[in-house]
Amino acid sequence: MAVQEPKVTPKPTTLRVKVVDKSKAGEPAVNVRMPIGIVKFGMTMAKAYVPHSTDVDWDAITAAIEAGELGKIVDVDDDAEHKTVEVWIE
Repeated sequence: MAVQEPKVTPKPTTLRVKVVDKSKAGEPAVNVRMPIGIVKFGMTMAKAYVPHSTDVDWDAITAAIEAGELGKIVDVDDDAEHKTVEVWIE
């Protein structure tokens, strides 16, 4: 009988925030990577760039980070402001 090794899931190490201004040839206006340990700062930064008209569940995002999820957790397209905001955990 073969012994199965437990699956090792990589822990998130980086929070990334990217804001693209589509009115300026799609150039990133903000492109920040920060250690996951300073997530509160990153979340504050993300909140500042996400349009107020967008309904983002910040508590769910915080829970995803604390649960160790990886990948994109926010993807907002604001056509009125011509901006795209993405936040993900790497």
